[in-house]
Amino acid sequence: MTDLSREQPKFSHVSYATDYMQIAVERVIQYFGGDIRGKLALDLPAGNGWVSDRLRDLGARAISADINEERLDFTQVDMEQPLPFDDAYFDIIVCCEGIEHVFSPFNLFSEFARVLKDGGILVITTPNVQNLYSRWQFLCTGYLFQFDPFNKIPLEHGIVGDKGHISPVTYGQLRYYSEHFKMTPANPTGGRFKRIILLPLLAPILLIGFWWNYRDWRRTSRVTGRKEIIKTLFNPRVLLSRSLIFIATR
Repeated sequence: MTDLSREQPKFSHVSYATDYMQIAVERVIQYFGGDIRGKLALDLPAGNGWVSDRLRDLGARAISADINEERLDFTQVDMEQPLPFDDAYFDIIVCCEGIEHVFSPFNLFSEFARVLKDGGILVITTPNVQNLYSRWQFLCTGYLFQFDPFNKIPLEHGIVGDKGHISPVTYGQLRYYSEHFKMTPANPTGGRFKRIILLPLLAPILLIGFWWNYRDWRRTSRVTGRKEIIKTLFNPRVLLSRSLIFIATR
């Protein structure tokens, strides 16, 4: 029998272009009015390199950064460490399914904010722990969607590798980080829907949740600009998508 306690995962990534990768690139293109020629982009973690390749196809200069050894042209970058780039260096930063793999999502976000130029765009995708399925799963199991504790193996000291999904990140956190660094969060979106057969039965809980959000807004804020958070949390894309796609601009 294999001793799982001694296995040391190196890295993991999908080998194909996912929906969240495609949407991330689409949002970048939309932000720059369809023309990203000459823009400097960071794709971290690069995974299979699809995002970088697509941005290059459209005329951008892209750096593919990761800890994996998928391709020889990858720049080796550890997301737990300060990024090896100058301040205000990139026009575009895309982080697909990476921020949940680090001990401190805030530290990684702060590095993104540091190396992003004025007028630049940051796109982060991450498992959507606020979708309806995740809310139901947490109620029943005590852990969130895609964050079960059974396959988490701490790395040995000094080994740089993939820790897996260890840090669930919510829309509220990412919005707070953005505002902290004087960035402007856009309305988030999502990838393909996570089907949940219990949706009709959970409708009353959604109504309770909407009321609960509204009550907390009136109790703690009453600021009109913060009320939009309620709509975001109950947007169909946030309620049903497998991945949260968060966009912030500087």
